[in-house]
Amino acid sequence: MVEDYSGRYVVKNCRNKKKKAPKSKNLLSATRLMWKTLGAILLVTVIIGITSTIWYGWQVQLALNQIGRDKTTNSELEDENRLLRAQRNLLLTQEQMEKAAETIGLYAPTKKQLRYP
Repeated sequence: MVEDYSGRYVVKNCRNKKKKAPKSKNLLSATRLMWKTLGAILLVTVIIGITSTIWYGWQVQLALNQIGRDKTTNSELEDENRLLRAQRNLLLTQEQMEKAAETIGLYAPTKKQLRYP
């Protein structure tokens, strides 16, 4: 019997029929183990990739929602600040200060009460 590395050999006693050579079990098990390991690694990589993509998208969505809420809050606070500045300017006018002083019992000084250094 002659070993043929093409996967076939010729048996001389049996009318030259071509038969497939039996494959080595060690080579087959090593190849199968390699493919199973490679498949497992690819499966884990795909699962990690999909999971990380979903998580990243979720984090981006949360960040965009937070930005929207912050913009809304900021615009509300700016409006309130504008209103408070207008009220402060009204309170700082001369007439408003004199009214407030009269309500607590203060009056403008007379000419005799004024002193100039």
